[in-house]
Amino acid sequence: MGMFDEIYYDGHKYQTKDTPDQALTEYKIQVDQDSGHSFLWKEEFDAEWIKDENDWLGGHLKESNHRWVCCHDFDGLIRFYRADEENGGIKNDAWVEYKALFMDGKIIKITKTENENIMKGAEILSDKGYEVSTLEDYEEFVRKRNERN
Repeated sequence: MGMFDEIYYDGHKYQTKDTPDQALTEYKIQVDQDSGHSFLWKEEFDAEWIKDENDWLGGHLKESNHRWVCCHDFDGLIRFYRADEENGGIKNDAWVEYKALFMDGKIIKITKTENENIMKGAEILSDKGYEVSTLEDYEEFVRKRNERN
């Protein structure tokens, strides 16, 4: 299955595999107070290796200086999702999913998709030959769609 990152948005925690790290990194979508626009933010921290012979890895990381940094250099499409517990959650295959398009870390467009089977949607796109995970992929998808119309 692999690792994922988490995004906080609109008071909820979501999972995604579309962010750069894929290492349980935490992100948030939040309004920048100076500009009034919504941006993608990433939690960063300093880490120090602490040796401990009793630890099964021989030590552990100690985190300090946690801070949120705006992802001004991020361009791309991020899909993030969570179980929709109000409608039965995973047992009922009920999900809440968003698709957010970013340029320079700023949200250009965000769309909410409710009660869709995320895996089925990914299978459909894959079966049709679409892979839309970066801004360039999105632009190519739109260009091809427009050529057909």
